[in-house]
Amino acid sequence: MPSPPARASGRGGDATLIVAAAIAAATSYTTIYTDFNIAVVVAGCAVLGALTVLRRTPQVPSRVAFCLALLIGLIPQWWRPPIGNVDRGPLFPLATGLGMLASVLLLVGAVVAVRRRWLLGALAYLSISAAATLVVQASARPAIDVWVIFQQATRGLLDGRNPYEMAFSGVPAGQTDDCFNYLPFTFLASLPGRVALGDVRYGELLVLLVGSAMLIWVIHRARPAERASFAMLLLVMAVSLPGTLRITQQAWNESVVLGCLFAAVALLLSERPGLAVVPLALALATKQHVVLVLPLWALWPSFGWRRALTSGALAAGICLPWLLANPGRFYGCTVRFFLDLPARPDSISVWRFLPAVVQIPAVLALILGGYLLVHRYLDRSIASLVLGSGLVFAAFDLANKQSFENQWLLACQLLVAGLACRAVEQPAPPSSAPIASRQPSPTPNSSA
Repeated sequence: MPSPPARASGRGGDATLIVAAAIAAATSYTTIYTDFNIAVVVAGCAVLGALTVLRRTPQVPSRVAFCLALLIGLIPQWWRPPIGNVDRGPLFPLATGLGMLASVLLLVGAVVAVRRRWLLGALAYLSISAAATLVVQASARPAIDVWVIFQQATRGLLDGRNPYEMAFSGVPAGQTDDCFNYLPFTFLASLPGRVALGDVRYGELLVLLVGSAMLIWVIHRARPAERASFAMLLLVMAVSLPGTLRITQQAWNESVVLGCLFAAVALLLSERPGLAVVPLALALATKQHVVLVLPLWALWPSFGWRRALTSGALAAGICLPWLLANPGRFYGCTVRFFLDLPARPDSISVWRFLPAVVQIPAVLALILGGYLLVHRYLDRSIASLVLGSGLVFAAFDLANKQSFENQWLLACQLLVAGLACRAVEQPAPPSSAPIASRQPSPTPNSSA
């Protein structure tokens, strides 16, 4: 007998939101492994797994849990703002202050009348957008290989050079200086910022802001207004979690991945799955491990395997010119580099605890376990697809040999965004129903 779909609201949503906020807070501005942050992520992942098995997620969290999660996030933003690794300018305090102001506005928005909630949510979104923009302006010359490589790769691209054939100067000692080790949409997305404002980080931020704005707009049009307004607050919280400013500041390309995934989700909720193929393909062509979520999208009735194959083919097409230009160099920088990469003792994962013989099997087992949990216990709503994508990333991060705050933040942002989607989406058929009999759930633009 098919099990019932997840309830529209309940304590499972509270627990999911608080876990996501706690993991984001514990891993933000943390590049050195500590017992505390690994304890938080292990416990948090265990709770998420239990909630999934019990079918208590995704659910709409309560406003009390929402406020508690925001307060958890404010602690590291106040205590440990992203002051290291950059030359700080005079506007840096304003940038971090605006980041905290966004959370304060969301707190107020949670307790006011619905008609005022939209205004406060919009102000919070403008505040975090301004904070992220200013943190780039006020954080010059990040001492990290990622920013240096992106800056020089985009310059080389403008000069007609192949970024995968370049070596890079001025990289801090001990960091990567001989490979561009991300996929091509990373430098393509960064290029507008490099050309217009001289810094790739503006281009990456633009992708995040466009994708999140698309999803906010779709949620804004949903009904009923009370649930939609709360969903908006949740989504703005997702892009205001602690660590967001540091991701932008250090030029990590998770902001590009998240912006593309948000755009794809917005198109799914708008009943435009054919168009969602494009932003999903761009996410796949940004960072290698994004391919982990492609099987989920293929299994979901609202997207399907044909569109998933099309997204994969489009992503491969984006990569193809650079692969053909120098196959050995492209493979060496984007695949072999990571296979040969030594483990680091500061990884926020359980890798260092595992005997060498089980390290790789543990990564594979956790990923497979994540797929099984999502496929077996989540309904087939778009909310579950988004949350399930976050769960799969978390499973990978938990045992990966190099997991840091940028990877964990992406997983947490997708978890919160999944809860936001649940608030404006009707429950879907249960996951135990035959796939052939499942139909996409009504979306915010449905006439029903």
